[in-house]
Amino acid sequence: MNYIINLYTLLSGTSQLLMGNDRLFYLLLMFSGLALASILWLLCAFFGHLFYKPYRLSIGQHILCGLLTVMVVVTVPTYVSAVYLQPTLAGLIANWRDTLISNTAWNNKQFIRQYDEIKKMGLEDFSNHPAPEQGGTLIPLNHTESRIKMGQMEADASIENFYFNFPLISKIIGTKPTVSANRVSQDMNDYFKTNKSSIYPHERGIQLAVDQIYKELEPQIPRIIFIIRLTLALATFIGYALCLGWIAYAALCQIRIYSAHNSPSSQP
Repeated sequence: MNYIINLYTLLSGTSQLLMGNDRLFYLLLMFSGLALASILWLLCAFFGHLFYKPYRLSIGQHILCGLLTVMVVVTVPTYVSAVYLQPTLAGLIANWRDTLISNTAWNNKQFIRQYDEIKKMGLEDFSNHPAPEQGGTLIPLNHTESRIKMGQMEADASIENFYFNFPLISKIIGTKPTVSANRVSQDMNDYFKTNKSSIYPHERGIQLAVDQIYKELEPQIPRIIFIIRLTLALATFIGYALCLGWIAYAALCQIRIYSAHNSPSSQP
């Protein structure tokens, strides 16, 4: 289900950007889609005559053609709007980041995991830092190794959360990306140079994950655009193939009925 939601989110996002940047062009594309779908509807009606001249589309076939018309009207601008995939992805990832930063339950869960792991390392003095279950809110980070471990856990957990919420995009990325210890160390050094506090903000660890995800994703954007457009084209093709197949089958059935009624054996 998440795959469908992910695809809808991407396609609606690109369409909204296209409409926002050039509303007139977007409307022109929809009109073009309507004109194309109308022509295809007429071709479907003509297609039945190739098998049986008196054939007329049934109500069900007209309904299917109507649904396919809606599909084409939506598909044409969506196909063109795929060029806006990069800013759409950037906005989607930024929104996910902000949501995760403000997710108290998720952050509390990560804090408990980080507290236990840092304590297991045996490098820090936890005598004045009670466990989260006892009301503790701080993790001592006086050693470089502890700081890197903390940042690494934050980044990796964020990436895991992204892969869970965006399985379609994750499939495209492929192997789950990881933030290198050097990158975490560099970010922490940059932070602690200007901040005397021993607390490393969790949002910086999440931002490291965002940077890594986008780094992995950006080179693949042309391929994603191709896949989206191919999917839209195939969905339209399959829809009309099924419609034409239904029409051909129904027309042939009418030929059989007509032949049976007009065969010599059926005459009185």
